[in-house]
Amino acid sequence: MKIPKTRVYISGALTGIDKLTEIRAFYESIGSICEEVEFQAYVPHLNTDPILHAQITPQEVFEIDKNHVIQADLVIAYIGYPSLGVGMELAYAEMKAIPIILLYEIGKEISRFPRGIPTVFSEIKFSDYEDALTQIKAVIEQWKCRQ
Repeated sequence: MKIPKTRVYISGALTGIDKLTEIRAFYESIGSICEEVEFQAYVPHLNTDPILHAQITPQEVFEIDKNHVIQADLVIAYIGYPSLGVGMELAYAEMKAIPIILLYEIGKEISRFPRGIPTVFSEIKFSDYEDALTQIKAVIEQWKCRQ
């Protein structure tokens, strides 16, 4: 019997971002780190990006992404940019008691509300994307060992 892979939802802002290409690459790199430790990563913009997939209706985006969040075993959320979508994804994760890893840059002022979610088990403060990826890998490997 094959054991199903741990499903990870990669949450992060896509609207109102200055360096959109760079942030998309960051999210994809997080997904790659997850795949390296044999997790199954869902990176929303690869399926429902507001620019690359503009033909998908808001209702379809809501249903697609919400279903991936609530079926996830882990959510990794970049909260360095304020985002209503990310906030909603975190709320759905919390309602389903899904563990959450929060990411943001050192020195950024971040709302206490998402940081107070009971299912947040790690807050990663990073200096640059490379630092973030190194820390993410260490945290998810430790988390994997505890499962």
